[in-house]
Amino acid sequence: MKKSLIAFAVLGAFASVASAQSSVVLYGVIDASTSHMSNQTATGGKKFSLDASNLSSSRWGLKGTEDLGNGLKANFNLESSLNVDTGTAGSLFDRNASVGLSGDFGTFNLGRQTNLAYDTLIQVDPLNVAHVGTNPNVAIGALNNNGLFGTHGTSVGASSPTRQNNSVKYAFPSVLGGINFGAMYGFGEKAGDASASSYAGASAGFSQNGLTAVFSYGQLKDASNSSTLRVYTGGAKFVVNSDFTVKVTYAENELNTTGRTLSVLGAGVDYAVAPQTTLTAAYYANRRSGDVKGKADQYVAVAKYALSKRTTFYGSFSYAKAGTTAAKDQELGLFIGAGNKTATRTTVGLLHSF
Repeated sequence: MKKSLIAFAVLGAFASVASAQSSVVLYGVIDASTSHMSNQTATGGKKFSLDASNLSSSRWGLKGTEDLGNGLKANFNLESSLNVDTGTAGSLFDRNASVGLSGDFGTFNLGRQTNLAYDTLIQVDPLNVAHVGTNPNVAIGALNNNGLFGTHGTSVGASSPTRQNNSVKYAFPSVLGGINFGAMYGFGEKAGDASASSYAGASAGFSQNGLTAVFSYGQLKDASNSSTLRVYTGGAKFVVNSDFTVKVTYAENELNTTGRTLSVLGAGVDYAVAPQTTLTAAYYANRRSGDVKGKADQYVAVAKYALSKRTTFYGSFSYAKAGTTAAKDQELGLFIGAGNKTATRTTVGLLHSF
């Protein structure tokens, strides 16, 4: 009996050590809302819908770390999109599937991951990446539009270039009290041509005393290696005080074969009117040049009320105005129906995270 008790005690001790050295977390965001949009048909028809992901992308995932000793850790992240309105999801772990190591040298991850343009803009986006499907910094700045950018990078035929397959991402440790650097490469995996369908990028940032400034550059090749898409993104966030934050961003991408240049200038503020209530106002100027001229503007206001640390009730109003009713302008408006020059959207929703 004594030997059995000793054995159980030893096993229990080992289990405690293992638990302390590694962890796996199940997490997610569930965001559902009702929306009303005007001018969704050529005759000005309205649209009523129940949507997912208007304040934040609905998703679920698994992430974990293991302490390997001497400051070295192994980590993984598997994340899948979730359509709350229908109960469906994308392909398994379509948002992220990566494994890597971290330590004094920085963080090193391999797999399917977001590109550096997205990593840059989410830190300073005026809307905090709300309305992700029609947010110009995501759709245009971070390349989340398959129709415009889907022929370049490692994810051709699978998804938009916002997420790159077959990628290696490295984040250098912060130096000099707040300066950081990053680099990423995505393998095109084409036999005989290592550059075709590839992605390559670098980023830099600074964060200290309430100021955050970030910048990134990336280039994506098409499958024949005859076309290059270059992406420039940057922005800054300044926390004026605990209640007021100002954000400014600029993103631009250039397609060398046609000369097409798409750009987004964004600006916005967050204002905490009460401990539980935050108001956000944002403006985006979306422009096209080089091949044809096009323009559209978006104005968005969001109000959030925190019911708890994990649950938020919210409402928003958006107004988009294109330069003309032509497709080159409408696609920059992002939620304007064909044949219209303007559109509005009113949304009320609930978000819960776990």
